[in-house]
Amino acid sequence: MDKRDPGNHLPQEHPGHPIGGGLPVIQQWANYTLSAQGPKVWQTLFHKSACLSCAWGTGGQKGGFSNELEEPLQRCAKSVEAIKAELQPAVRPHIFQNQTLAQLQQLTSQEADRLGRLGAPLILRAGQPHYEPIAWDEVYDLVEAAFRQPPERVASYSSGRSSNEAAFLLQLMIRAMGSNNLADCSDLCHRASSVALKTVFGTGTSMVSLEGLKQADCVVLIGSNAPANHPRLMNELIKLRDRTSADSSVRNGQIIVINPVKEVGLVKFGSPAFPLKSLVPGSDIASLFLQPIPGSDLAIFVGIQKSLIERGLVDLPFLQAHTDHWQTVIDQAQATPWQEIVSTCGIPQADIETAATIISQSSRVVFAWAMGITQQANGVETIFAIANTALMTGNAGKTGAGLMPIRGHSNVQGFGSMGVSNTLKDERLYEKWL
Repeated sequence: MDKRDPGNHLPQEHPGHPIGGGLPVIQQWANYTLSAQGPKVWQTLFHKSACLSCAWGTGGQKGGFSNELEEPLQRCAKSVEAIKAELQPAVRPHIFQNQTLAQLQQLTSQEADRLGRLGAPLILRAGQPHYEPIAWDEVYDLVEAAFRQPPERVASYSSGRSSNEAAFLLQLMIRAMGSNNLADCSDLCHRASSVALKTVFGTGTSMVSLEGLKQADCVVLIGSNAPANHPRLMNELIKLRDRTSADSSVRNGQIIVINPVKEVGLVKFGSPAFPLKSLVPGSDIASLFLQPIPGSDLAIFVGIQKSLIERGLVDLPFLQAHTDHWQTVIDQAQATPWQEIVSTCGIPQADIETAATIISQSSRVVFAWAMGITQQANGVETIFAIANTALMTGNAGKTGAGLMPIRGHSNVQGFGSMGVSNTLKDERLYEKWL
């Protein structure tokens, strides 16, 4: 069995514990906004748009620092970092003249980004070591020639930095040419989520809105390094866990974190959105932290199901009224020995049962996951297990509960939802646009 940090049970307060976020975030803001590009950065920050980094809505009536619910201070350092990258000057031509492809490949992602933005199309010709500038007329000629290939030789890829509208038109064009080779960013990031959610619930989209998340009293966060990649989510987790606020709308909620690495920010996080109570002292995040053997999350959820069954905590009326084949899931969990579950995931039975208790005692539970789940070989099956756990506890079909894949760019969701897929939807909604 994998040797684990025995401190899975976290005390309610962590005095002296290192925190994620905090004052270094303020330093990042200063670095990005007090530079020569600072005025343009600030101007862009106040635009009413979606965040370039995470796609959460910004720019309500109160300006670019509020979200779609008019809450203030809803910009993060990743947002300003993305804006600054977009405002960089173009890469200087001599970079590609002097740097071979092999040399460019040795750069870190940060070093490559700081070269600047691409200001003109480039081409790497066969047998050549350098990227070369290429005129737009030649670009069009090359694309036209490529599209004259047999349909099975034509493919497209839609990136999350593009718009839904542009990707929609692209997939119409590719289909009109007779090709079905439509790849998009969700194939790389969250295809497992789309497939599993579509199979279980009939839709590949999230079941939880921002308004719904605010009504949850428990969040199970799986395979996500939200402090680094989704810091605005951290504000919602802080508010859910807050036990000292006099605001009656704040829930005394629970957060179960399932992640092989005990990331500092998932234990305690300092958010600039709450400068007095959170930024410096930090806010408690995880009330229970489980560190499984990487790739074994499926076993944890089978164990949670088994614990719920053994203690009579399954919502049988909900299963009987709203699901099919539920008995098969229960039988499978019952038949799986505890020793097999524990040896597979490396989590003690008592800790798995604690997680089951927290879920069963919460009235509205959100199950959220990121690519720590979808990038597993058994990602679809793991999401099936997460979905089955939600259904066994009645946490579907009501506000404040459900399944929430953390996708980042909205287009990672949008592309697959509106037609950029090699598998046609039965509805074929795109036909009305022809």
